[in-house]
Amino acid sequence: MEIIRLDGEDQRLYYLVAHLVMNEEVLKYNLNYPYRTSSGHCWFIAVDEGSTLGFIPVELKEGKAIINNYYVADDDSKVFSMLLQEIVLTLQFDFEMESVTQLRHISDFEQNGFSIVYYWKRYVKMKVFGNGKERL
Repeated sequence: MEIIRLDGEDQRLYYLVAHLVMNEEVLKYNLNYPYRTSSGHCWFIAVDEGSTLGFIPVELKEGKAIINNYYVADDDSKVFSMLLQEIVLTLQFDFEMESVTQLRHISDFEQNGFSIVYYWKRYVKMKVFGNGKERL
C-alpha cells in the first residue's frame, strides 16, 4: 500500500476517487454529506495495486489543516493509520491540525495523535497537540 498526496484540483484525483465520492454507499459512510475539493485542499489517498482503499481530503486555510470528510473501506484501521500518520508527518510543522471526526472513528484518530476538544451529536472535534501550532 502507498499513500499518494495530490492537490485538490489535480486531474489524477478524479481518476482515483470519483468512482467512490459518487457512490451511494460511500456517501452513506460520510453520513450523506458530499465530498468537496478546491485549490485549497490536498488529498491523501491510500492505494494498493490500482485500487483506492481510502482517502482523506485536508483543507488548508488560515494556518489550519482541517479534516472534515474522509473514507476508508471497511473502516480498516491499518489504512486509517497510514493515512493519518502521513498527514501528521507532512503537515504538523506548518499547520494547526484539526478534524471533524465521526464518533465511530475516534479511536483511529486518537491512536494517531488526535485528542478530543469538543463533542457534537454525531461528531467530535479533534486536534493534534504538541506541534507548536495550537492556538487555544
